[in-house]
Amino acid sequence: MTTIRQAQRAIDKAGIPLEIVRGEGYHYFIYDVPARGIYESVSIYVPYTKTYSAAEWANQAGLIFIDMTDRLRAAA
Repeated sequence: MTTIRQAQRAIDKAGIPLEIVRGEGYHYFIYDVPARGIYESVSIYVPYTKTYSAAEWANQAGLIFIDMTDRLRAAA
């Protein structure tokens, strides 16, 4: 069973600058860079942390980070 802590460790180990947080029936990833005025979050509707392995959470985080950076570049 995967925990938030295990998922976050895998995300950190992969070098992805996102924080995973569990909400009520969903999870979300936070990307904040206060020095650049960036405060972003993306929700994913996965109700249980144990749904994915730690490696799968890191993969999800990587995909979301790519999408986030693409959107931020397009908005600049």
